Amino acid sequence: MLHYLTYVGSSHQIELAKKSFEKFHAQPLSSDNERFKLSHSYLGDLELVVSLLSDIGKVGPHLKTNQIDLLIYDEREGGLDAYAAIHKIESDVASLAQQWGPDFVLPKGRIIVLLENAVGVAEKSFKLGRLNVKDVLVAPQSIAKTLRWIARVLLKDREKHAYKVGVACNGGAVEGHLYQAGCIHALNRALRHRTLYDCDIYSGVSSGSLHATALASGIPEEEIIHSIKGTSQRIPPLKSSVIYDFAGREIFRRFAQQAKDWGTLSPLSWLSKAIKIIPTGIFKGDGLLSYITATLNEWGGQNDFRSLHKELYIGATHQDTFEHVIMGAPPWTHVPISDAIRASCAIPPFFAPHKIDGTTYLDGQISSPCDLELLVRRGCNLIVIVDPILPYAVEEAENAGGLFNLIQSIKSLINTRFRSELAHSTERFPDVDFMVFQPYGACSSLMRGSPLKYKINTQIVDLAYKTTLARLRDRHEVYHARLLKYGFELADEETLQELEEAAPVN
Repeated sequence: MLHYLTYVGSSHQIELAKKSFEKFHAQPLSSDNERFKLSHSYLGDLELVVSLLSDIGKVGPHLKTNQIDLLIYDEREGGLDAYAAIHKIESDVASLAQQWGPDFVLPKGRIIVLLENAVGVAEKSFKLGRLNVKDVLVAPQSIAKTLRWIARVLLKDREKHAYKVGVACNGGAVEGHLYQAGCIHALNRALRHRTLYDCDIYSGVSSGSLHATALASGIPEEEIIHSIKGTSQRIPPLKSSVIYDFAGREIFRRFAQQAKDWGTLSPLSWLSKAIKIIPTGIFKGDGLLSYITATLNEWGGQNDFRSLHKELYIGATHQDTFEHVIMGAPPWTHVPISDAIRASCAIPPFFAPHKIDGTTYLDGQISSPCDLELLVRRGCNLIVIVDPILPYAVEEAENAGGLFNLIQSIKSLINTRFRSELAHSTERFPDVDFMVFQPYGACSSLMRGSPLKYKINTQIVDLAYKTTLARLRDRHEVYHARLLKYGFELADEETLQELEEAAPVN
């Protein structure tokens, strides 16, 4: 199995490493002999691609184009203090992540430190351990012993891994649904031999639950796009009238109930009464439920979590306790998938809450933006995340109006929670790889308004498709290496360019 290792040390230590690699007949992968592919009996069946860096400031830029499964920082020969070096790496990577996205990370649990056997080494090792570095090696005697030690570390990690792959589809209302359709379709087209349909576990929250279900059920994403565009021969067209079924009767009932004694109230009580007129949902959600049920019935009738060949989990929020509930897991395995999706999409006050077994549920994103920890607990070591909610920054936000700022504030809140959960999961589970796809560029600009627009804008689907393929090209070497470890193959950059120039569907 191939692993990517980056060694950071002084110029002298780099030269010693190069000479040692020559003795081990390592294959040079760059003209400057700073990248090698190494296979040796010391490594067992492991293969290493080793990058050599003499400047700690280059770790961040190196991470842009290179997968790092393990980083070895060598403090010896006058290098920067290891404790300070780790903080510098962390700061540099965090700064670049603002441009490259939330999956641009190097958890401290992937860092190994080499120390000289000097006064205070025990205290320094203890301090590094508190930083949660993977390991500390004091005064290694030779490169051979260091390689054996690295092999033991990697093999021990491999024994713990199930090497399952999970897909997490976050929420984002109607616009999120459109974005995910284009993004997921692009990912499937970009992969060879195995696609997202060949993953092990799927998790969905809010509108993302529709796509998680489609992947787990084998419903072609291309067919979903045809449904969005009204050209599907098998799935009902997803019209605005399907999603926005006005709850006129409920709204009138609430108005009549609150207005009957309006004239006897003091003006101070009018506001209290007016607030109670606001319905629990402007839209009934019956059209969405019927659409989901019809789609599942058309594709095999598997409206039951227990009948699926893949694991599927859908997050919802308990209305009374605001607890995050994961349907598809005990004790909610018996819930029909269509009801679970309908509950997960019940965002107040737009869609009415949904009752299941006498209990009322709301949109799953209220209590959790993404069920990452669930996927890790189920054994996933690679998690592909499709996250449509991203705030759109403008230079003069006050000129954009109050509604625009309110929408961006909500998006920012959800996005901050997601990034916090991802950062926590990355540090807590350093051996898990994450790939995050979010709208950017023209797609982000198009999605900057309300995610509950009444008009279904199919241009979002097309832009999501193209920008996802562009993202895969931008970080091709990183994503290719990350996917290959789990049995997936990413198409070459030329093929990705051709796919990007083609239409998402015929």
